[in-house]
Amino acid sequence: MKLGQKMVDGIFLERPNRYLARVRIDGEEVPAHIPDPGRLPGLMIPGRKIRLIYNPGPHRKTQYTLALVCHGRIWVGVYPSLANGLVEEALEKNKIEHFSGYAKATREVKMGASRFDFKLDFPAGPAYVEVKCVSFVEQGVGRFPDAPTLRGQKHLKELAELRGEGCRAAVVFVSPRSDTRSITSNDAVDPAFGECLRAAKKAGVELYGYNCRVTASSLSINREVEVFL
Repeated sequence: MKLGQKMVDGIFLERPNRYLARVRIDGEEVPAHIPDPGRLPGLMIPGRKIRLIYNPGPHRKTQYTLALVCHGRIWVGVYPSLANGLVEEALEKNKIEHFSGYAKATREVKMGASRFDFKLDFPAGPAYVEVKCVSFVEQGVGRFPDAPTLRGQKHLKELAELRGEGCRAAVVFVSPRSDTRSITSNDAVDPAFGECLRAAKKAGVELYGYNCRVTASSLSINREVEVFL
């Protein structure tokens, strides 16, 4: 998946709030949008090299969107909504064998009080799939979430309910970096999410994890990694 029509290099300076960064591009300090409101621990460090999407528009407050942060020798994606597109692309190319054989994929499907990222239609019935982006990694272990998420807890509870009604239900964790070897719940940050995730697994909700191949201008699903609790 290409990140944008025009990518530019920059240097991260500071993060005044969750959605705003001050960056330096060609020697000029400019504001940039941060699409990930999470804490992004270990990534948003002043002086880090970054890659931004240049996408000006009459209704935009900034002309740039932060997409990648250089972390050691690798690029890390900080644009979580792209995870849905990566999963959609992988589904179309049959790269997620757990969901092979579906007849139709529909995005953003409302079910109950939630809206799930995908509904996959199989001959035996539908599967509801929620995608979570995992950018926080310690020693190869991706930890989700990096900030408390009531929305995430609600999704897990409703997926468990759907499973109880006989539907397939799954969570796909996508880590937009190549150094992720496994994924787990971040109980230190959101213990309630961890409890909900363990309860969902016990109820039969399927849990899958993938890391990504990340270049200076693209992201793609790379390989499956273990999700352990």
